[in-house]
Amino acid sequence: MSWQDTELLPWMASQYERLKSLSENGKLAHAYLFGGQQGLGKLMLARHFAHSLLCSNKTGGQPCGNCRECELLAAGTHPDLKFLQPEDSADIKIDQVRDVIAFINKTSQRGGYKVVLLSPAEAMNTNSANALLKALEEPSPNTLIILVSHQPALLMATIRSRCHLMKFSRPPEAQVIPWLESKNIRASAAELLRMANFVPLQALKIADEDALHDRAVLHSVMQQLLTGSISIADAAAHCDRYAIADNIKGMMLCTTDILALQQTRNHPSAFDDHDLAPLAVFFQNNTTLKKLHDFYRELLRARRAVTSSSNPNALLILETLFYQWAATIR
Repeated sequence: MSWQDTELLPWMASQYERLKSLSENGKLAHAYLFGGQQGLGKLMLARHFAHSLLCSNKTGGQPCGNCRECELLAAGTHPDLKFLQPEDSADIKIDQVRDVIAFINKTSQRGGYKVVLLSPAEAMNTNSANALLKALEEPSPNTLIILVSHQPALLMATIRSRCHLMKFSRPPEAQVIPWLESKNIRASAAELLRMANFVPLQALKIADEDALHDRAVLHSVMQQLLTGSISIADAAAHCDRYAIADNIKGMMLCTTDILALQQTRNHPSAFDDHDLAPLAVFFQNNTTLKKLHDFYRELLRARRAVTSSSNPNALLILETLFYQWAATIR
C-alpha cells in the first residue's frame, strides 16, 4: 500500500475535522467502524487521519509530509502502522489478525500512536473476527483501530458494538464535480458521475476514453434495436466483448436516465443529457414507460442471476435482454 498520496477528499473534510478534534481533546476512541458503500473514499480518509496522527510536525492540522514520520509513511515502512487486507484469498485470515494482535501488544517504536487499518472488514472470516474481538474488548493505550467496511451489516454484532460507527453516504454533486474536474478528465464530470451511480471514486475509475466509448457503443446498439436496424445476434456481438455485468449496469443506467429524462422533459435544465435524446423519443407515453419499468425489473433479475452463478452464459443473457429491450416499444 502506497502512502505517497493521502489526499483528503473534499466531501470527507467534516469527518476529518471531527476525528482531529477528538484527538486534540484526548477523546479519540480506540476503535472506529467506517461504514458505507464502496467508492466513497472511506479508506482514503482512514489513511489521511492515520498519517495525521503519526506525523510529528502537523501544519494547520494536516500532516507536514517532511518529518521523519512522514518519510517512513511515504516509504511504507512506518513501524507503528499496520494495514490489514486480504492477501492470497478473499478472506482476512486468523494468522493475519494474530499478527495484528502481536503488533498491538508491543510498545510503540516511535513513541506515539500505533494505528491499525483493516479493509474491508467484512472480509474477515468467523475465526479471524473472533480473534480481533479480543483486541477490541481489551484496547491497548495509544492504539487506534479503524475498520473500513462496505457492508457493515455483514460484520458480527459484537464487532460492531465495540466500534464507534461513522456512516458515509454519497456526497452532493457540488462537492464531487470540481474534484473530478481537477483530475484532468476528458469527459463531462456530471456525465461520469451519473455513469458511476454518483459514487465519486468509481466515476474517476471510469474517466477514460474506453469507458466512454463503451457507453456510446451500448447506446448506439440500443437505439438500433428500437429502430429495427440491427438484429439481436448482431447487437449482442457488438457488446459481447464487454463483461456481462458491465453491459447490465450500462443498460440499468440508461433505463433510469431515460425515465428521469421523461419525468423532467418540461424542465430540461433539471436533466441535461443530449446523448440520451435519440433513445428517449421512443418512450413518450404511459404504455412504453410502463414497459420500460418492466424492463428494468428484468435487468435486476439478470444481475442477480449473474452474481449468483459462477459460470453464467453471458451471450444468452445479453441476447435475452436485447430481445426484451426491443419489445418495449412493440
